[in-house]
Amino acid sequence: MLSHEATFPLFGLRTASDPPAGLSKSATLSVAPVLRTSLGALLVALAYYAGSQLGFFLKPAHSTIATFWPPSAILLAAFLLARTRMWWIFLLAVLPAHLVVQLPGTSLATTLGWFIANTSGPLLGAAIIRRLKKENALFDSPQGIIVFLTFGVLLPPLVKSFLNVLATLQSGRESDYWMLWTTRLSANIISDLLLIPTIVIFARNGVSWFRSATLARYIEALVLAFCTVVVSFLVFGRETATGMIPAIIAPLPLLLWAALRFGLGGLSVSLLSVALISIWSVIDGQGPIGTLYTVHDILVYRVLLLHSLLMVFGLPLMLTAVLIAERRRDEETLAKTRGELIYAHEQECHCIARNLHTNIAGRLTLVALNLDRFRIESDSSARRTLDQLYNEISGICKDTLDLSHEVHPFIVEYLGLATALKKLCRHIGPQSGMTIHFSAENVPLSLPLEVSQRLFRVAKTALRNVIQYSHTKTATVELKSSGGRLLLRIASNKIDIGAQRGEDFVREQLLSLCGTLRMTSSPSQGIVIEASVPINVAQ
Repeated sequence: MLSHEATFPLFGLRTASDPPAGLSKSATLSVAPVLRTSLGALLVALAYYAGSQLGFFLKPAHSTIATFWPPSAILLAAFLLARTRMWWIFLLAVLPAHLVVQLPGTSLATTLGWFIANTSGPLLGAAIIRRLKKENALFDSPQGIIVFLTFGVLLPPLVKSFLNVLATLQSGRESDYWMLWTTRLSANIISDLLLIPTIVIFARNGVSWFRSATLARYIEALVLAFCTVVVSFLVFGRETATGMIPAIIAPLPLLLWAALRFGLGGLSVSLLSVALISIWSVIDGQGPIGTLYTVHDILVYRVLLLHSLLMVFGLPLMLTAVLIAERRRDEETLAKTRGELIYAHEQECHCIARNLHTNIAGRLTLVALNLDRFRIESDSSARRTLDQLYNEISGICKDTLDLSHEVHPFIVEYLGLATALKKLCRHIGPQSGMTIHFSAENVPLSLPLEVSQRLFRVAKTALRNVIQYSHTKTATVELKSSGGRLLLRIASNKIDIGAQRGEDFVREQLLSLCGTLRMTSSPSQGIVIEASVPINVAQ
C-alpha cells in the first residue's frame, strides 16, 4: 500500500543523491523537506484560489445561490493525500487565497467567518476518515465508499453550510436561512462527491495509469470523453428541450461505460464534466431543467433539481464501480494464488523427478553394473539367477526413468517445445498403433519454460484422450505462433461422446498463464483441442 507521502507527488519528491555545489549532504537533506512542504502548500493555495474563482463563475448574477463550490473539496482532498502534520500548513497557505477572493466587498469579520466555515468541515471530515481508513484505501472497497460518503460528502457540507450561512446572515446579505442553507449544502455535497475522488485517485494512480495504458486504452478514453461532452451539450445546452425524462438520462450509458471500463476515477471525471456543463446550462436557462421553470426567482429549484439528479446518477454508479473493481482485484488475487500453487506444484514435481532420475535411477544403475561384473565372474550355475536379477533391476531402472520424465518433462528443457512434441508424437504413435502427424510453423526458438512445459502437458493429455476414445488411426498435432500467442491444436476424426478427460487440470495450468483452452467433441466430427498462450508471460 502506498504511503501518504508517496501518493501526492509534490509531497514525496526524492532528494538527489549528490548535493548541489556549496551544500553539504546534511544541509541538502534538511532543505529538501522544506522545499517539498512549500511546493505542496503553494499548490493547495493555488488550487483553492482557482476553485473559488470557478465557484463564482458558476454563480448566477445578482444572487448568492451556490451551484458548485470546489474550494472545500480541494482542501479535503489535500488533507487526505498529505500527512497529518502538514494540515496546519495548508490552512495557513489557503488563508491568503481566501482573503484575496472573499475580502473585496465584504467585511473582514464575515470573511474570516467564511474561512472558518470553509475549513472546519474538511478538517473534521478528513480527521475522521484518516482515523477510520488508515490504509489509504478509501475508494478501493464498499466500506471505504460508505466512510467517504458519510464523513467526506455529508458531514463536511453540513458543518460548513451551517457556519457559512450563519456568517452570511450575520452580515445582513440574505434573510431566507433555510433556502440559503439548502442550496449551499447541496452545492457542497455535489462538489465533494465529484471532486474529491477525481483529485485523490488521479494523484494516487494517474501517473501509473498514463505510463501503463496501451494505445487502445488511450483511444477508448478519448472517445468516451468526446461522447460525454457532446451528449452533455446536446442534452443540457439546447435552448428548448422536449421530453424531460428521456433527455436527462441520455448521459447515463456513457457514465456506466466509464464506471465499467475506467473504474471510479473515470466515472468521477465523466460525472464532473456532465455536472459543469449542466450547471452552466441551468444558469443560462437552457436544457430540460433550465427551461422547466419560467420564473427567475425559481432558479433555486432548478439548481436543487439538478443537484438531486447528479446525486441519483453518481451514488449508484460509484458503488457499482467500486464493487466491480473489488471483484477484479479478487479475481487477480485468485489468479495469482492459482499461479503460485501451480508453480509450487511444478517445482515439487521437478524435485521429485530430479531425485528419481539422479538418485534412485543412478543408484539402481550402479547396482546393475556391480551385479553385471559379479555375473560375469560367476559360474554357470549361478549366472541364470543373476541374469534374471540383472534384467529385473534394469527394468526397474527404466521404469524409474520413465516415471521421472512423466512427472516432469525434462525433454522440453533440453530440446525445446517443438522438438519435444515431435518426439512425443513419434513415441506415442507406434505404441498406440496410431499415426500422428505433427507440424510446426513460425515457432520461436526461445520460449518461456512455463509456456513450453504446460503446452507439452496439454498435448500429452489430449493425445491420451485421442488414443483412448478415438475410432480412427490418425491424429494431427499443429503448433504455430500468431499475433504474439502460441497456438496448439490436436484433432482426430471420430471419438465417443463425453471423451474429455483431464480438461480441468490443463485448463487451470493455462489460466495461470492467461491462456485459453477449448475442447469440443462429437461423434461425426471427432475431437478438437485448441490451446492458446501468450508467448511473453510474466510470472
